[in-house]
Amino acid sequence: MHVGREKVVLAVKGRPHVTILVANLPAERDRRVIRECLSLEANGFDVTVIAPRGDRNLRILPGSRNTRLKPYPLIVTGSGVLSFAAEFVWSFLCITIRLFGELFRGRAHGVQVCNPPDIYFPLAVIWRALGRPWVFDHHDLCPEIYAARAGGSANRWVFRTLVLLEWLTLRTATAVFATNESFRENALQRGVRPEKLTVVRNGPAAHEIARGDSPADETAAEDVHTIAYVGVFGPQDNVEVAVLAAEELARRRSRRDWRMVLAGDGESMDALTKLAAERGLHDLVEFAGWLDGPSVDALLRTATVAIQPDLPTRMNDLSTMAKTVEYLGRGVPVVAVDLIETRRTAGEAARYLPTGSPAEFAEAIDELLDDAAQRDRMRGTGLDRFATMLAWEHQARQYVSVWRRLLARRLPEPATTPSPVEGRRASVVIAAHNEADVIGRCLDTLLADARDGEFDVTVVANGCTDGTARVAGGRPGVRVVELDVASKPAALNAGDGVAVGFPRVYLDADVVVTTESLRLLADAVGPSTDEPTGRPLAAVPRRALDLTRRPLPVRAYYAVHRHLPALRNGLFGRGAIALSAAGRDRFESFPDVLADDLFLDSLFEPAEKREVAGATSVVATPRHVDDLVRRLTRVRAGNAAMRAAAAHDTASEGVRDADRRSWLRDVVLPRPWLAPAAVCYVLITLTAAARARRADPGTWERDQSSREVPKPRIGGIDELVRTGDTHGSERR
Repeated sequence: MHVGREKVVLAVKGRPHVTILVANLPAERDRRVIRECLSLEANGFDVTVIAPRGDRNLRILPGSRNTRLKPYPLIVTGSGVLSFAAEFVWSFLCITIRLFGELFRGRAHGVQVCNPPDIYFPLAVIWRALGRPWVFDHHDLCPEIYAARAGGSANRWVFRTLVLLEWLTLRTATAVFATNESFRENALQRGVRPEKLTVVRNGPAAHEIARGDSPADETAAEDVHTIAYVGVFGPQDNVEVAVLAAEELARRRSRRDWRMVLAGDGESMDALTKLAAERGLHDLVEFAGWLDGPSVDALLRTATVAIQPDLPTRMNDLSTMAKTVEYLGRGVPVVAVDLIETRRTAGEAARYLPTGSPAEFAEAIDELLDDAAQRDRMRGTGLDRFATMLAWEHQARQYVSVWRRLLARRLPEPATTPSPVEGRRASVVIAAHNEADVIGRCLDTLLADARDGEFDVTVVANGCTDGTARVAGGRPGVRVVELDVASKPAALNAGDGVAVGFPRVYLDADVVVTTESLRLLADAVGPSTDEPTGRPLAAVPRRALDLTRRPLPVRAYYAVHRHLPALRNGLFGRGAIALSAAGRDRFESFPDVLADDLFLDSLFEPAEKREVAGATSVVATPRHVDDLVRRLTRVRAGNAAMRAAAAHDTASEGVRDADRRSWLRDVVLPRPWLAPAAVCYVLITLTAAARARRADPGTWERDQSSREVPKPRIGGIDELVRTGDTHGSERR
């Protein structure tokens, strides 16, 4: 959270102006938008927010210096298809009028639109024709929200229309903010180029959270516990389960030592209050209403346990709940359904439930209220994840950097220059064999926002017969080492021999990692051999799969593969691994095996390695089924050789065993909608396994298609990728 080094002092005259459009919430109630406005103000931008009218007395965004509010009356609200359509048309007209008013006043140099809904792409076309950037801040997956709210009665034509609107909104934007890595993958599937995408997660800033020990410690000591929920009360939020869990908990323990506080508002409020009254829970369940930031902080600092009742639906499995980050920021243990994005966010700071029934919630809460030691462990984990990965300060750097780039011509010259770099941030080693087509893209993205001398980068061109060394050597500050032999282990060892300093990042030439992601990886493992408590020895970014225009069997394979637990907990599959100095001391040199990432994974216990939120590597997938089989054949053969070496004590003994049933047990059975994709997964896997058994150990099964860099082109409606394996959303 060292944002100070990134800031520059700007003169007020000629400040660039950003207009933010919000259609579903008054500006003063949208905490993400508030944080974005404050971050822009702090970095020299003027801001106007056009949103539905909330407090009629507000003209300036609360807490801001001078962010203008241009509200419009919301006279139509939706509860069905037609009423939703009427609401969207009204919002579109109001926003259009006010936006052009900003344009005529000399503002709106850049526009950011927040969804839902996804209907503002016609304005994007106009703004881009004027030479001004249009940015899409992707808050919600509207098609999946509709399907979740409709239960099992979703109209397929309405769903397809929403998918089309989302596609148009993504494709017409100059840049896209994805609220987590899974949203980034969804955008890639819609045909958005990786360089247009930036992950900016949701969550409170560190300064929004009061410091000091949590008052919950004293409350628990007095045998009065608070069970908290903070969020929206909508059908998809399933808050009624919290009320029913309170009823079940009242049967398990005294009604005098706990209370449940539900803070929020929404269309389910009346039904929830009625349910609590009918069940006789007026003395146990308190409805606090919609709380501002300080009030949320005060509530959660007195909470013993927080509840996240979202059911394991497809929509929720694809979503990251913003309330989870609010809980972790205060060190509140979380009880939640076992959802992909919830687990990625909370890690061991949450207790996960298989189905999310009231009985399961009551049992888990009852156990936690009686187990102070477990709560302390979860509290420490949550606070660490917030401080190192999730706080808004980490997101603000990426958010502001995009606007600086898009409006660079309108930014005044800095009144002061950025602070000089205090030593190198990290040393990067890239082993490259005939990677001339992609090494330039890799290096340009990696160093796009780097300061002089910030990173020590070495490219080892091993056995190359193309222009890899020439392309890499044309990038300023990049060291190139050439080897005659085509050997990745030899290249990694050669790169280690000339690399300067730590952390050490091993990067594949065909993946895309941004400068900010590289910084986050370096920060995660630390700069020295003195490892602070809790800091990992090895770290990897989240993986974003580029499935743009891939054939259905390839997309089906990855629909299953991306959910495998081994890919959540291991160091492999990302194309980027960061080691601290102490982590690098675990081995002398890379062994002569193909599976270098499996080798590194075997060196560390689970607590010693971490996936870094906010850091992302974009991994290109094969463009053809044959290329996918070739890639899997190489992986299978390399992993088999690694395990054989471990069995004969020639490599690490801690190599992860192959789990041949995980795809069924851990992926398809909990997600039965993936059963059709599983057929492709099994057939492709078995084919690769058979080829790996027959493969010549000296043969390199290379997938060249994923290294092709396609020329950007504007696609038609026929290029719309059907919704299948999307994930992730940042729900308010």
